[in-house]
Amino acid sequence: MEKRFDIALSYSTTNEELVKEVYHYLKAEGFNVFFAPSQGGQTVLMGENQREIFYRIFGLESEYVALFVSKDYISRKVPMEEARIALAKHGEDGHVIPIYLDGTALPPDLFDPEETNFFPESNPAKIATHLAAKLKKAQPAAALQPRATGGMYISGNTAETQFIIQNAGDINC
Repeated sequence: MEKRFDIALSYSTTNEELVKEVYHYLKAEGFNVFFAPSQGGQTVLMGENQREIFYRIFGLESEYVALFVSKDYISRKVPMEEARIALAKHGEDGHVIPIYLDGTALPPDLFDPEETNFFPESNPAKIATHLAAKLKKAQPAAALQPRATGGMYISGNTAETQFIIQNAGDINC
């Protein structure tokens, strides 16, 4: 099945501004990103059963899923449902990328903290750089298209699976 999105972004609404910046960086790099508040995201979400939509977006139609995990994220039903779907469908293939915003981890029954690769970071541009590098690695060389000018420059981020953002509240968006 061909994927509709290169990556889907799952987050709590309290972290929407940070995730919005990441979304804009990834779009500038030419990736097809599912971000619920975007015009494209709203079109996808319009008038359908929410559970079915989440299953399609986070389980079937996205090559990667980034989980922007925080205390609010793990306490809310919708983001945790998105995480469960993504991990059930992509957990074994390494295509779920947890990003820890405030040091709060996913529950161990969903994601084993002993098997993680931590990368402390508080800059949305660096998060987007990491995600873009993973997405570029996943694309066959023939599929890579020249990116729009004015986009960000990717410079070989080496982290493999996660970020922990320690002071998300200090970010000037």
